[in-house]
Amino acid sequence: MEQSELQRRHGHRRGWVHSHGATLVDLLRIVDAAWILAGLWITEQWVGVSWHDRHLTIGLLAVGFFTAAAGQWTLYRSWRVSPLRTELERAVSCWAVSMLLLAAVLYFFDPAPDVPRSLLPLWGFTVMVLMLGTRVVSRLVLRTLRRNGRNFRTAAIVGANETGHSIAGLMRRSTWMGMVVAGIYDDRAPQASRTHPEMKLDGGIDVLIQRVERGEIDVVYIVLPLRAELRIQQVVDRLRDSMVQILFVPDFSAFGLLHASWEVLGGMPMVSLMDTPHRGFEGASKRLFDIVMSSLILTLIAVPLLCIAVAIKTTSRGPVIFRQRRYGLDGKEFEIYKFRSMTTVEDGKNEFKQATKNDVRITPLGAFLRRTSLDELPQIINVLQGRMSLVGPRPHPVALNETQRKLIDNYMLRHKVRPGITGWAQVNGFRGETDTPEKMLNRIRCDLEYINYWSLKLDIKILWMTIFKVLDDPNAY
Repeated sequence: MEQSELQRRHGHRRGWVHSHGATLVDLLRIVDAAWILAGLWITEQWVGVSWHDRHLTIGLLAVGFFTAAAGQWTLYRSWRVSPLRTELERAVSCWAVSMLLLAAVLYFFDPAPDVPRSLLPLWGFTVMVLMLGTRVVSRLVLRTLRRNGRNFRTAAIVGANETGHSIAGLMRRSTWMGMVVAGIYDDRAPQASRTHPEMKLDGGIDVLIQRVERGEIDVVYIVLPLRAELRIQQVVDRLRDSMVQILFVPDFSAFGLLHASWEVLGGMPMVSLMDTPHRGFEGASKRLFDIVMSSLILTLIAVPLLCIAVAIKTTSRGPVIFRQRRYGLDGKEFEIYKFRSMTTVEDGKNEFKQATKNDVRITPLGAFLRRTSLDELPQIINVLQGRMSLVGPRPHPVALNETQRKLIDNYMLRHKVRPGITGWAQVNGFRGETDTPEKMLNRIRCDLEYINYWSLKLDIKILWMTIFKVLDDPNAY
């Protein structure tokens, strides 16, 4: 159903849902907590475990972890303009981190639990199904209401430019948002405000104010450029004597943002243009994931590590472990560990030469280790030390960094996160020798994409892709 038809048939209706939005969000918090406790009870009935008061304590601990995660990931907010998939992914992430934290607490502080360890995965799956089901059903109900002309909000856009028309087009296409575009308005004459002839202008600010006064507008999006501070202030001043919600959409595209976010200092809002995604709860969850997974991997590969060390020692002269200075988090130097695969050992700080195909410095055993990436296994120790992560941009030798930072814009931004044993660039085919500027540019582009879109889900995806990439990578030499 087109937006114009909805407006004509049903008019302007905020509806009961919008008026009680805060109450419904609080209700969802209670429902999620109830599902966590109910899921534990249901799971115990399935596996034949008797309910005990201590189980309630464990359930409440899970509720606490989930509430903290939900707060960090802003799970409980208006999802009107966000797709269902985003909400579901965030709910799954919050619950997965909660279960991981709970498992760690039970492992370290409850060595003889009366709740079987095998119960946790089933409990986690049960609660996840219940939480996701609740959100899917809620969206279906809202979609039904909006198809019948209810729970809509009307939006006006101030700024007849590309950004304004992009927002209007997105709202018109995404009818599930329940946003009706009331028009695009500008405080300048049509010819002065249009950047493209096909862009339609519905009127000036006077027309917008008249519609606001008649109660026809719920939300006003101001998309004027940052340099138009006086114009923005004038529009805001004229809207102050109304009940509309005013949203300012700044255009920061010229700054080359890296995981931008809002911060507040002494009540003053600020925009962090280039930051790390690993702060607060996100950073703690990634670090916990690294520790748990690295400890498990180290346990599994202990014997192979010993065998490789013996093989290196008996087949060539020199140390078993190759140490090299590289840039890590925040551009700080650290010493990376690898199994030695060459006859020469460069410190990477004052001298560095990339490995090439059929490089005479590589030993026969080293060629096998490099081809299978087994030479990277000692970096598990770097991860446990906190100097690296399982997933992140691959660290480069200091000498290479100092050369490339002068040639490539935003090169050093890749050090906003811990370097990784594997990364987004590596699983996309940009591993190994960077003998051309294009190869290095592609690697840096992937590294910055990883930082911008980081999530634990992405880390798990990269680890899974790495397993298959190691088996067939022509750039591994």
